[in-house]
Formats: sequence, C-alpha cells, structure tokens
Amino acid sequence: MKWFYAQNSDRHGPVEDSELTSLVDQGVITAETLVWHEGMENWTAYGEVAVAEGLPAAGEAPAEDTAICAVDGKRYPKREMIEYEGRWVSAANRDTFFQRLREGVPLDTDNVVPGPYGYARFLTRFVAVFLDGIILGVGGMIVTVPMAFLITSAMQNSPESVLLLQVLNNVISIGIAIIYDVFFIRKYDATPGKMAMGIKVLRSNGEKLSAGRIIGRYFAKWVSAIILMIGYLMAAWDDEARALHDRICDTRVIRSRAG
Repeated sequence: MKWFYAQNSDRHGPVEDSELTSLVDQGVITAETLVWHEGMENWTAYGEVAVAEGLPAAGEAPAEDTAICAVDGKRYPKREMIEYEGRWVSAANRDTFFQRLREGVPLDTDNVVPGPYGYARFLTRFVAVFLDGIILGVGGMIVTVPMAFLITSAMQNSPESVLLLQVLNNVISIGIAIIYDVFFIRKYDATPGKMAMGIKVLRSNGEKLSAGRIIGRYFAKWVSAIILMIGYLMAAWDDEARALHDRICDTRVIRSRAG
C-alpha cells in the first residue's frame, strides 16, 4: 500500500508499509501526524488509522528524553545530543550544524533539511537534469525552428541582421528556461525532471526558493558548467550532495520519497 504523510505543512510519500512502520519507530510519524492512502476520504491522524487498520501504535507526543535532530530530522536520545538556541543536534551531525551557522543559515524555521529521505545523490540529479533538457529541447523547437529559418533567410537577403537574430534566439531560449524553472520550482519545489526522479530543491533551512533565488541559481549553474563541469561534479563527493551552484545560492536538492 502507498502511504502519504504530512510534516511541517508539506506532503511526503508515497512510502510502503514497511517504510511507514520505520518512520513510526523513528518518531518521524506520531499519533497526531496526518496520513492518507488511496481509498481514504480524508487525511486522518495516524493514531486513528493505526487502530482501524491494525498498524503499529505511535506515541501521542515525543518522549521527554528524545528530540528530533535539526539536521537529519531523525529522533535521538537527548543524552546523545547537544542543544543550541532551542535546537537539538545529534553528535554525528554536530559539525554539519555548526558549518551551517558559519554560512549564515537562519535557524528560525521548523522545516528540516534533508528530511527523512536524505539528499539526492549525483546520479539521480544527473538524470533529472537530462530529462529537463529533453523537455526544454522539445518545447524550445517551437521557437528555435522558425528562428533557424529566419536566420537562414537573413544570411541570403540581409546578412547584417543575422547577428541580431542569433542574439534574439539565445535570449528567447534563456527566457524559456528561466520561466520553466521559476514556474515549476515555485509551485512544486521541483522541475518535471526532478519530480520524475522524486527529488526537490529547497533552501538549506527547508524554505521554498523565491523567484529571485531561482533565477540566480539558473545563472549560477553557468558557473558550474564553464569550469569544465567541475561545479556539477562537486555533488558527487560533497557531504550534502551540493553542486557549486547550490553553495552559491544556499540551496539543497533532497529526496522527496523513498527509493
């Protein structure tokens, strides 16, 4: 069965029964967490669903001696954690947490990155970019094919206008790509390629990206590309799977579902 659950006003899933049980065991899903699967009329608190469907019980509230880590979203005993300005951090994630402080990441949000499924790794991100490239390439043909005919005609009849047409063609292509990113990331936190791969892009503190940051990230990807694609390859060895443009724009690409 495919389950969905709500956390920090975001919908997560689908997850299988075994994954749901694991999330309950970790304390990510409590009795008060809203869950849903196909066939249910409304989102319902897990505690009610567990009784009705014979699922493992979950506590009504987190135990007093445990807390959720501000870095990975998992629950740990407080004796194995440190507290900083109301935030609890596990020992394993201490260095990452204070690195974020040094980078100026705000701590005034309840959202947690990377969430229960972790960061999207390099290969997953590569496939997502490849899929988006196909979509943009096919969609862009609506503009580029007529422009190619205009440029060919200009080369024969008005050579001085060829450069202008080429510049215009490039500007239109860039504009289409920016609109594509802004529309889908603002609405869904992911482009169609990312949605297909089950990943999304957020701020390092879990917030949605503003339109300005999305546009800035688009041009930051040029920087990642012009240095022999090393900016992209950085995601393969970074501990948070960050490419150079993620570092520049303070973004993270995370998995939005298991698997």
